[in-house]
Amino acid sequence: MFFLLLLLCGVGLKSQQKRWNAVTHDKTNFPLIGKHRTVSCSECHLNGVMKGTPTDCEACHWYRKQDDRYQLQLGVHCEECHTPFDWKKIKPGSWSHEQDTGYLLEGLHKTIDCFYCHKGRAFSSQRRDCIDCHRKEYERVDVPNHVLEQFPEDCKICHNMVAWEGAKFSHTIFPLLGMHKTAACSSCHQNNLYVGTPTDCVACHLVQYNNTNNPNHIEAGYSTDCEICHGNSALDWYGAKIDHDRIWPLKGAHRGLDCNVCHSQGYNISGDCVNCHLDDYNNTNDPDHREAGFHTDCEVCHLSEALTWSQAVFNHTFPIFSGPHQNAFCSDCHRTTSYFEFSCIDCHEHSQNEMDNAHKNVGGYIYNTQACYSCHPTGKR
Repeated sequence: MFFLLLLLCGVGLKSQQKRWNAVTHDKTNFPLIGKHRTVSCSECHLNGVMKGTPTDCEACHWYRKQDDRYQLQLGVHCEECHTPFDWKKIKPGSWSHEQDTGYLLEGLHKTIDCFYCHKGRAFSSQRRDCIDCHRKEYERVDVPNHVLEQFPEDCKICHNMVAWEGAKFSHTIFPLLGMHKTAACSSCHQNNLYVGTPTDCVACHLVQYNNTNNPNHIEAGYSTDCEICHGNSALDWYGAKIDHDRIWPLKGAHRGLDCNVCHSQGYNISGDCVNCHLDDYNNTNDPDHREAGFHTDCEVCHLSEALTWSQAVFNHTFPIFSGPHQNAFCSDCHRTTSYFEFSCIDCHEHSQNEMDNAHKNVGGYIYNTQACYSCHPTGKR
């Protein structure tokens, strides 16, 4: 019992001594603050020597105790960043990893221990490239294989700073639009190969191209560049729009026709009018195109924008749109079904010597159609 009382008194006396020392120490040039108030005197006053004890932080925390885990590489003046209350809490604005080193700590980098990146307690020579710390992760990843596919060594391009999962690759070489946006990587990058993947449509879609029969792409000679008709934002193969103008511009009555009207026998057809309209040419009798020897290029008279055959405009070399001939009918001059033949003397009659008198002083005058036309090709006197 006596021993227990003595022990309790000793503990109480020691505790009282600590409080007394702290209060007494406040009257010196080194008031005890924070954690300093709870340590024993011998922690700072070695061998019981009171006089001459240094007051600089580093004197105790490095030169004596060497408890700076950074070995003074971050500076020797502890009080510039730390307070006596807690080593782990630094003064606001006293030090910033971004401002003082130029490297912003984000995500997991904020929470990991300094020496995870600063191997061997090296601070000044620490490199900032992702690959310097994460080469092992880079080399052991096989889905996709970063080394084989020559992925960039700057992890931030695809990964965030929180976890390796959920990486997002910027598909700049081949923008992912439409169905490509949701397709699995392996759809195009088979066998986990990424480098050298072709970007031509037919490299992935040759089977679809060969098997399509409505219309038959092979027979039609369609381009293997799917984007020309299907676009790059399509969600399915339907609704394709062919740019017919690249092959043969659709104008006038051709614009609203069903494809099969022209392509009933296939797609490799000539663009010549007569290829589709030979029957129209042969059966027309007002005027008879064959007998008249009209051109088989319908656009010469009917023009590409015409909606009906009746919109023909014939470029007559003889002036029938002005002068005395402008209201004449075709049959007035072309007395037969052949439009290669025409007559001047059926209108300009020889009766009562009218024409003879008019050409009395004209040398070589002959009264016939060919002579009239040779001297009057424009219909003028």
